[in-house]
Amino acid sequence: MDLYWLMMALVVPAVTVVVFARLTRNKYVAVILTFILYGVSIYRGFYNSEWVIYLDAISLVIGYILVELYNIDQVEEE
Repeated sequence: MDLYWLMMALVVPAVTVVVFARLTRNKYVAVILTFILYGVSIYRGFYNSEWVIYLDAISLVIGYILVELYNIDQVEEE
């Protein structure tokens, strides 16, 4: 079960940043919204170890890098 949480901690925050960047069309707002979402869940005590918190932070950075590399927050003009 621990491996499940660690793998989810590496994937879900990055995907959340990408989804929020696509919805809001702003990478900074996406990172702030994701940070608030995970900050509240940490505050409420939904995490079972410190490693999950560290991996979430790394995944947030990876999500930001993905948005930056692939220009996900840009609107394509027709």
